[in-house]
Amino acid sequence: MANSFEGLIPFLKKERRLNHLISILNYDVQTVCPKNGIEEESNLISFYASEAASIKKDPEFLEALAKAKIDSSLNERQKAVVHNLSLEADFMAKVDMEEYSKWNEALQKSNEIWRLAKEHDDFASYLPYWEKAIEAARQIADRRKPNPGCSTYDSCLNMYEEGNDVKTLDAIFANLKDYLISRLPEVMEKQKEKVKGKVPYINADKQRHFARDLLDLIGFDLDSGALSESMHPFTDYFSPSDSRITTEIDENDYRGNLFSVIHEGGHAIEFQNLGKPQHEDYSAMLCSAAICETHSRFYENILGRSDAFAYPLQKLCQKHFGSPFYFMKHDQFVASLNEVKPNLIRCDADEFTYCLHIIIRYEVEKGIMNGTLSAKDAPLLWNKKYKEYLGLDVPSDKVGILQDVHWSDGSFGYFPSYALGNLYGAIIYERMKEELDIDGLLRTGNLIPIREWFAKNDFAYNYLPAKLWLNKVTGKEVSAEQFIAYLERKYS
Repeated sequence: MANSFEGLIPFLKKERRLNHLISILNYDVQTVCPKNGIEEESNLISFYASEAASIKKDPEFLEALAKAKIDSSLNERQKAVVHNLSLEADFMAKVDMEEYSKWNEALQKSNEIWRLAKEHDDFASYLPYWEKAIEAARQIADRRKPNPGCSTYDSCLNMYEEGNDVKTLDAIFANLKDYLISRLPEVMEKQKEKVKGKVPYINADKQRHFARDLLDLIGFDLDSGALSESMHPFTDYFSPSDSRITTEIDENDYRGNLFSVIHEGGHAIEFQNLGKPQHEDYSAMLCSAAICETHSRFYENILGRSDAFAYPLQKLCQKHFGSPFYFMKHDQFVASLNEVKPNLIRCDADEFTYCLHIIIRYEVEKGIMNGTLSAKDAPLLWNKKYKEYLGLDVPSDKVGILQDVHWSDGSFGYFPSYALGNLYGAIIYERMKEELDIDGLLRTGNLIPIREWFAKNDFAYNYLPAKLWLNKVTGKEVSAEQFIAYLERKYS
């Protein structure tokens, strides 16, 4: 390892330890922390976040960074780490630590109150806290602008995928939205020909045992991970030996838990299979949000909803849930996993309509961040778009604008990552089929070669910017064409 990079290691090690603490606290807040303890733990998260951020202001760190920036002997991963550190240092140079702490406090408080607001369907009480979170997110985005002409929302997008902007997404999403809205009635009519298996009531305890076996089936290492339950499913990377996920259980529809587990498990499989060198040189978590969502969406949909994977999956359902799944025919089971039906809840959306949920959020948050849409008017626009795009009336904010955790903690610009992940995944799927008999592997429940293919051909290059990563993995450029073709083959 180059000497200039060695000079950064003490600071990177300190930051990693602080982030590990933050992850533990956040996982606790979202899962088992008692209601009366959330405020104190949220304050701890804010404190440690400020401690981690202050490293980027340390004169000794800045001196080490300056040396690394001009060192041509660094390898590609080290250069990527230095580039990322430079962006953070440039941002922190524009920020006063007192101001930074206030931003964190506003975002943590918003997240804390969101949990109560969603539970009680109380947007009005939440609004003042959300407005403060929005203002904090805007100020952060404005300080992070890569160039003076960048809009606030473009800066948000750039935070989650460097180089991403509204112009790019508008072009991609316009074609995708037109296709999805125009084809949805035909797809729904077509599926009437298929007989779907009835969704049985499954108690929570059976679903918990099922979830652990499902994680094992898809290749998640339970000795290096954990599974819990939260109001909104998520995944966090603590270390190479500790990647934790959560799920949400609905006893009236086991499929929500099933697909949450596969989705979050897909995230964690990526984290568990990053190479040792990537951990040692601190490049392990440089992947963009869309790269990360590629793997979760790939596992959830391309693998998890496939006809071939339905064979071992139905056997697992038979083991844990009993007779309903013994009497259900294979085609009925597959049809129940792939039912296309407009749904108010994004996390429960079918594969075909899912991107419309993302496009709605993209169009709403674009207005919020650029100041053309007020927070108080956001639910009205949300409801209008759900009616226009999906034909659904939104009866309450709990199943409307309050349903997702992302905006409560200031993660504006993240939602497009899910749709981009779908697009990237369809392109990768075509590439993977050139080397693997994917259906054959899925039918026998052997997903290990798929995991190993990802580790060798994909995860190993996650430190690259998304465009370079996708080209490295597939030789292709991003477009909606392959994803649309994938949907056409599957649903028409």
